[in-house]
Amino acid sequence: MRKLCISLFNLLIVCSLLFLSLVCVEASNISRESSSYHNYLKGLLLDEVGEYEQAKKAYQKAAKSDSESWDIHYRLGLDYIRLQDFRRAEGELISVLKIRPHEEKVRFLLARVYSYNSKYDEAINEHLKLLQRPLLELNETDIRYSLAQLYIKQKALDKAEVECKTIIESNPKDSRAHFCLGYIYSESSKIDTAINEFSRAIELDPNNSHALNSLSYLYAELGENLDYALSLIQKALEFEPSNGSYLDTIGWVYFKKGDLENALRYLENASVLVEDAEVFEHLGDVYLKIGKLDEARKNWKKSLKIEPKREQVRDKIEELKKKR
Repeated sequence: MRKLCISLFNLLIVCSLLFLSLVCVEASNISRESSSYHNYLKGLLLDEVGEYEQAKKAYQKAAKSDSESWDIHYRLGLDYIRLQDFRRAEGELISVLKIRPHEEKVRFLLARVYSYNSKYDEAINEHLKLLQRPLLELNETDIRYSLAQLYIKQKALDKAEVECKTIIESNPKDSRAHFCLGYIYSESSKIDTAINEFSRAIELDPNNSHALNSLSYLYAELGENLDYALSLIQKALEFEPSNGSYLDTIGWVYFKKGDLENALRYLENASVLVEDAEVFEHLGDVYLKIGKLDEARKNWKKSLKIEPKREQVRDKIEELKKKR
């Protein structure tokens, strides 16, 4: 159930950059007398005004004459991330850690870059390395939550559950961990337990839009507490009115309530914002209900194009053929 899925690494990469941008600047090992210092300084100034492509070129020149400077590799890695060149960012951050292996924030950032490169085993390994030593700069809860999401990505739900429960042992009021457990239990078909965890997450943080959306969608799937489900997703949309997944959820709630006009309106909006198999399946279901069979078939085909293994959609198309 996609609507119950948490977004992998919900701390945005931009936030990570802001968080890490001051790492070790004072301890820079670049000599003011070196030939690379001018280009390094130029890169810093260009970064300040958002000229990341030009800053990257300045750092590249600096690295040619001072390849042992971890600070140049670090700055270059940040600009590769800003430019969404995660493959090269990975190489630069690895270079930093070869020189300074105990830079916690750099290792955490490298783990995130690995995830962008779909190297989940490597990302997990970096998290485990961080947890092997006493943390001086980072928060253990953030690392364990990020690690839990990686385990979820790899379908290792038992390991993800352990991480979430470890967080809750030290901080029972951590809304994110309860939300994460809710997802894990929903994927394990422990629906009542999932509802309890999503509800607990909302109780602890009424503005947890992910939990609001997930609980709403779960009730819609069950066809239960639909008025409450509607209130939940309406609140989530107050925080993210253009979130395609949330728009899909509210459309699905309206569909289950029999309000086909609103269901169609929200699902059409969702289909413009996200290319998602479930959105198009839902939209096809609404069109079938209102008697627009060609539109239903068209949207189901879109769903299958995105996810060819969606057998229930294939069955709907076959059933539609029998009716014509």
